[in-house]
Amino acid sequence: MKIIKYSIVFLLSAAVLWSCSDSSTNVDIEEPDLDDVVTITDTTTELVGPMRGVLRANRTYTMVGDVVIPEGEEITIEPGVTVIALGDGGDIGPEFTIHGSFISIGTSDNPILLTVPENLRSHENRFAGLWGGLQGSETTEAIVLKWTRMEFVGGEGGPGTPRAGRIRYGIWTLSDQTEVVIEDSWFYGAKDDLYRPVGGKLNIVRNVFEEMGEDGGDIINVKGGTVGNIAYNLVIGGATNAFKPSDDGESTIQSNIGIYNNTILNSGFRRAGLNRGSNINFENGARGFAYNNILVNNKRGIRVLGDSDLTNININYNLYYASHQEMVDEFIPSDSEEPTLAVMGSNNIFGGVGENNPMFVNYDIDAFTMADYNAGETQPLNMNIVSPWNFRLQTGSPAIGAGTTNFQPVSVQFTLSGAAAPTILPPSADLGAYPMNGTGNRQN
Repeated sequence: MKIIKYSIVFLLSAAVLWSCSDSSTNVDIEEPDLDDVVTITDTTTELVGPMRGVLRANRTYTMVGDVVIPEGEEITIEPGVTVIALGDGGDIGPEFTIHGSFISIGTSDNPILLTVPENLRSHENRFAGLWGGLQGSETTEAIVLKWTRMEFVGGEGGPGTPRAGRIRYGIWTLSDQTEVVIEDSWFYGAKDDLYRPVGGKLNIVRNVFEEMGEDGGDIINVKGGTVGNIAYNLVIGGATNAFKPSDDGESTIQSNIGIYNNTILNSGFRRAGLNRGSNINFENGARGFAYNNILVNNKRGIRVLGDSDLTNININYNLYYASHQEMVDEFIPSDSEEPTLAVMGSNNIFGGVGENNPMFVNYDIDAFTMADYNAGETQPLNMNIVSPWNFRLQTGSPAIGAGTTNFQPVSVQFTLSGAAAPTILPPSADLGAYPMNGTGNRQN
């Protein structure tokens, strides 16, 4: 048996068991010998243990336990596949433990579904953490999700897994050489962070992130050694931050994240206190930029802490909208006003209550009271759901043409090729995830 040493990020705070303050420990995990690896065949219906191979198009597979992809091996998922995380009847849902590669490539007409049994797919279970998602290691080569829906992730990790006894992130990677491509996918419900990259090469574009985090957790919680781009995503109802670049950790590669042309709504309110809850948050040595984003009714504006790499952060051409004065008051977060203003350009669009409405095609932007936003898990059902709303822009929107294209995405060297290769998207002068020429988000 091969021993894999994991650098576990252990989370602890006074208010909740898992927060965003990191300390490290090591856990030794046994990886199976290659002789023990099962090759998936045309007769395979159940997934468990060490496996490799292809999940065939339009079939349904059941995870009856943790699935382990050994180093150097790969599981590929073809269009139309449904994977149901059932488990063995215990309290801990199964996970994919990935030492090699996990490649899930659906199509717009035939997406892939990673989910739980149908009777558990309810709004009440959105924060239940019913299965463990995708758990990487220091040897993970690649995780690719295209036209894939993943839902109801999180929950405690089982014995012998990377996050044994701890709340799992929906996706977790641990190497600055792991390549992660997440495109045209849809994520619903997560107990804590949806994705925590502790290093990696990222391209996260044209996705929908819907109701992430119970009473904490970020959607993309970047740690040290992570380089890449987050663009043309729709975020609604995140618990804390939508995207949080940080350089925490021991990697010699500085975190550098380009965040552009995203639409972020109603985020930050399920995390108590004002020291968190920004839609975009730079901290602890990270560098990068935030351009061309639409930020609507979030608890706080873009937040930059003084310990960030202030000489290499730029915040500009973003549109801020608020239905309530409490939100306007935190457009520039009150606990980080000086460093945030130090990196703010002169072309951000600010105003008072109700000013600079981005004019979405179909969404009542002023429908909710401050009591609704502050209601925690009992926020109104229709506040943080995407359907039946349409977040494209109407003619006459102040977001049209208000951005900049005078920058390049962060440069990342990927080795992935073919259908798994990343789609590097240039910026659009139309703010948000849905530019008028249709080149942005293809969901919703």
